[in-house]
Amino acid sequence: MTKEIVTIKELSTAAIVDLFSSGNIHNANVTFQAVTENPEETAKKIGLRDINASSVDELLGGNADVINGKTYINKPFLVESVEWQPSDFEGEGLPFYAVCHIVDLDGETHVLTCGATTVVRKLAVMAHNGWFPQWVKITKGPKTANGYEPLDLTKAPSPEKPF
Repeated sequence: MTKEIVTIKELSTAAIVDLFSSGNIHNANVTFQAVTENPEETAKKIGLRDINASSVDELLGGNADVINGKTYINKPFLVESVEWQPSDFEGEGLPFYAVCHIVDLDGETHVLTCGATTVVRKLAVMAHNGWFPQWVKITKGPKTANGYEPLDLTKAPSPEKPF
């Protein structure tokens, strides 16, 4: 089977939704075109991230530990935004993963990463439709015949006492 070659100029929500919409995401050889960003645009993005910070930790870099989605099963969290990064893993799986900016039940901000197809697809649709912030949790299904434990993203109830 020949894989379709897909070149992505910008790893954006729109590009990810388009890849999922094509139905060919696992049969494509995805490459990311190197984009040299304008230094002024980079500075603007950093400035906007600072201005839009929702906490001191987010602004100053507290809680810098990155949480792997596989280790955060059945724990509700508020997804505030998502970014996309190319994956370093060759072979199986998606060629990119989600970098989620989240708030836990204690009101602490974290970064959570996940590359599970269903989770990434649902995050992309949510981002594309402007459905953030949203309370969700990652769930794990029963092992498949190939030994995989599929992850999913489901709605979680909002905490009774918001932080």
